[in-house]
Amino acid sequence: MQKALIKSNRYHARWCLCAMLAISLVCVTLSPALSTPKAPNAPNAPNKSEQGLSAISPTTKANPFNVPEKETTPNAPFDAFQRGYYLTAFALATKWAGRGDVASQTLLGELYKHGLGVPQDDKEALNWFSLAAKNGDREAQFSLGFAYATGKGIKKDLDQALLWFEKAATQNQKNAQFNLGYIYLQGQSRRQDLTKAMDLFSKAANQGLPEAQYALANLYVSDFLPAPNLDQASYWLQKAAQNGFLDAQVEYALMLFNGKGVKQDQKAAISWLRQAANKGHILAQNRLARILARGLGTKAQPIKAAKWYLLSRKAGKKDDWLDAFYRALPEADKAKARAQLQNASIW
Repeated sequence: MQKALIKSNRYHARWCLCAMLAISLVCVTLSPALSTPKAPNAPNAPNKSEQGLSAISPTTKANPFNVPEKETTPNAPFDAFQRGYYLTAFALATKWAGRGDVASQTLLGELYKHGLGVPQDDKEALNWFSLAAKNGDREAQFSLGFAYATGKGIKKDLDQALLWFEKAATQNQKNAQFNLGYIYLQGQSRRQDLTKAMDLFSKAANQGLPEAQYALANLYVSDFLPAPNLDQASYWLQKAAQNGFLDAQVEYALMLFNGKGVKQDQKAAISWLRQAANKGHILAQNRLARILARGLGTKAQPIKAAKWYLLSRKAGKKDDWLDAFYRALPEADKAKARAQLQNASIW
């Protein structure tokens, strides 16, 4: 009966991997790492005699006593950005970008890309990403590569995407490593290279990127390899699950429930399924409904089972067994299940 919960094989694992990777170009994560190349057509960085001095405003009606303006550091734009002060971040980033600070140049690209504090402008965002990327900023290199890969704001060009992904990946940018690994796995504009793909996935996974951890887990049980490695698959599934990747939470839960590749722990499995189900994962809702309806690894809870069944059905998950289970419930239990959904505001 327990084995009926899920059917899996290595072909399915490969299909899931490719389907997941095909939509998994990862968005940029800003980093406060700083360097100071000079921006073209911008004010020069202060010379040694000016460093450490506060800027003095001229005497005006707005500042009649020549009160010194507070000097900032190159970290100030990113600090303001993290606090959600986007106008301040834009003003400070503009100042420091003009002085050649590449992190500020990248931040300006991010602000324009998402319309934070300024009107959204893909072209202007790419101008700043391009400047910072050429000046060696790995986050900008990834963002520029991502734009070329997706054709967002620029003509799609996979060769250019590869160029910038490779530059960023060399600097250990985890999103670039992951996307470059996918390209090598699929053989897109590069000869298919499983070893290279796994190396790049591993580097990104070891930096905590859940998409890479999940991809690596699926690779270890796919027919890309001569034999499955359940120990490695379960290890990386657990890591991805702990980092909040919902598909990994469901698959790791099913491994725990069936004792496949890990020590069987049905209580922990139900906990992982519940966590994913509460986040809206349809398969988690369906599997949790089956477990609670049958009383597998726990006592039967028909009302809660009905609640999860209704949610998964509404989302489009068909299940003949659960259909029959729900029809056989007393009307009072059905009403309680619907009430639980309404009370939890998830209906």
